[in-house]
Amino acid sequence: MIFDLSKTNSIANTFVSELRDEIIQKDSMRFRKNLERLGEFFAFEISKTLIFNEVDTQTPLGIAKSKILTQQPVLATILRAGLPMQQGLLNIFDKADSAFIT
Repeated sequence: MIFDLSKTNSIANTFVSELRDEIIQKDSMRFRKNLERLGEFFAFEISKTLIFNEVDTQTPLGIAKSKILTQQPVLATILRAGLPMQQGLLNIFDKADSAFIT
């Protein structure tokens, strides 16, 4: 399934624009941060396609129904180029295993 972020209004479009901008992209820290931010957006969208189980969670006010991820994904990236985006995905899927391609 292809999800095109540019077809909906969101702050992600600003980050993509900055990645493309020939002046802004020279700021390597901002470039990496925007890739990381996009990784977080992608993780959120990917999470909508994953399988979740309903569990009971004890709260101070009683039992609440919650949905948790059934199985953690394995996140793979091509070393160097994909590392900032990988970090964004790991910010969301913080229990996921990682794989690297050199």
